[in-house]
Amino acid sequence: MVGEVFLAFLAIGVAYLLGSIPSAYIVGRWLKGLDIREAGDGRLGAAAIYRRVGIAGSIIVAIMDVGKGVAAVLIAQRLGLPLPVVLLAGLAVVVGHNWSIFLQFKGGKGALATCGVLASLMLWQLLVAIAVGSIALIIIRKTGKSTGVLLCFLALLNLFTGSLILLVIMPILISVPMVLKHISMPKTDAAVMANIESTGHKEG
Repeated sequence: MVGEVFLAFLAIGVAYLLGSIPSAYIVGRWLKGLDIREAGDGRLGAAAIYRRVGIAGSIIVAIMDVGKGVAAVLIAQRLGLPLPVVLLAGLAVVVGHNWSIFLQFKGGKGALATCGVLASLMLWQLLVAIAVGSIALIIIRKTGKSTGVLLCFLALLNLFTGSLILLVIMPILISVPMVLKHISMPKTDAAVMANIESTGHKEG
């Protein structure tokens, strides 16, 4: 019993540390000598690297971030831990990505790490949900809302295909760190500029 509890804490702790590996920061430094935290709006993710470093760097960051999510789940599974602990490890890797211990608890939004976790747990369902989310993105043109559609659809798909209740609620649960990070993050440069331009038009 003590050994199982130790392994559970170990898996969750390792998952958090994996998530904390600052992929965007590392790649920015490696390819351009750039501290991505000081560029633009300071966000750390594949999209920020794409804008500041280029597509090659963005692809590397995306692979690293998805890989962190996959690795966290696989480690917990290989340790023979029960599903609730595996899911907590998946949640921990996203928390680590969003609030990295190596970057004074700063980080990205965790979308790709979340994708890695969900792909490890429900691959075909996730692929179907991504297709639905892509259609929603084309229609509403809002990344945040289309991601919400994707995750809600994924939860419903799991429900109607007879998945375990923990897998049904996991897409919603794992979205909480992304939502919290989105709320706490400052507006992007584009949004700020849009507000300035809009104010200028009104005053003119």
